[in-house]
Amino acid sequence: MFEDRTQEQIKAEMLAEINPATGLSSMAGGFADATVGAAARQISELYQALPAVVSMLFVDETSGGYLDLVGQTYFNITRRSGTRAQCAVTFAGTPGTVVPQDTVFLTAGGLRFRLRADAQLDGLGAALGTLEAEEVGEAYNIGPGALTSMWVNIAGLTSYTNQQAAGGTDDESDAQLYARIDAARKRPATSGNGWDYRRWALEVDGVGAAKIVELAHGPGTVEVMVVDSAYGPASSEMVAAVAARIATSRPVGAAPSIRAPDGLEVTIAATVTINSAVTTINEVKEQLRAGLEDYLHGLVDAKYGKICYGPDENGPYTLVYNRVLAILLTIQGVEDFSLLTVNGGTADLTIQANQVPVLGEVSVT
Repeated sequence: MFEDRTQEQIKAEMLAEINPATGLSSMAGGFADATVGAAARQISELYQALPAVVSMLFVDETSGGYLDLVGQTYFNITRRSGTRAQCAVTFAGTPGTVVPQDTVFLTAGGLRFRLRADAQLDGLGAALGTLEAEEVGEAYNIGPGALTSMWVNIAGLTSYTNQQAAGGTDDESDAQLYARIDAARKRPATSGNGWDYRRWALEVDGVGAAKIVELAHGPGTVEVMVVDSAYGPASSEMVAAVAARIATSRPVGAAPSIRAPDGLEVTIAATVTINSAVTTINEVKEQLRAGLEDYLHGLVDAKYGKICYGPDENGPYTLVYNRVLAILLTIQGVEDFSLLTVNGGTADLTIQANQVPVLGEVSVT
């Protein structure tokens, strides 16, 4: 915006304003030249700092720390923290062996989980426990059997197997935080209206979106349906946290019900012709999965980004088959396809109001 306001340009303009009749010379190395140069540098630095004012006053997704400042100062909105994944684990070994609390287990990639409480093997040499990720993040939603080593081996423990981990979510991104700030500006929440319920739900760590249905079960009722930041069904702990948050602010007499939607698994199978000089099957698969995740997230955003003023407005929504085909055919290096199925078929997929699409297996051959 002020790229031309350099020290050299400002200095030249200032020297040009000097009137020789005053006895001052603007020649290089003179008194005026040395004095004006220092002032021009300071003025130039001020101009270079001015674009930051725009980010401070008119925040967007690129405003960085100013997003947090504006959100907190003007809208009482703070960035949501991520949540830690948890999973069940089964132990086997010598009866009576105790696996102490905080025992660390690791995946092959180095993700660390800790045992939440002591687990003692029973007379059959078996025990159950619960592991919690050491850090927040969606990456910790590991699959069954993903834990392959221990930080310190325990005598008497011969094997352990984890189940599917869930509940791990990332810290709120700049884009997500800006979306909440933008919604607060455009859709004021007041007097316990639907936007109030949505705002309360979105204040809970790990929540990605919340759908509000007013009068869902008659007068005085509100239904709040919650998904996590990965746009999957919220965990029971997250639902309980949302219910607790809403209970502190809801109007007297209101009867909200808070729940997570059911997950509708979406599986994709494609057979394609590719230009092997441009791409590979694995790259096509990765790009297709990324494009599908963006598309499914967009469907959920469109469904959950508005208030349903009654159950009649809370209808099913559609995953369009041709949109999936477009994602596939716009991947660089994909020249043609001979097969594309969505959940085994070639038709649009209807998603019920109480469901969210969850991407499952993506197969590309």
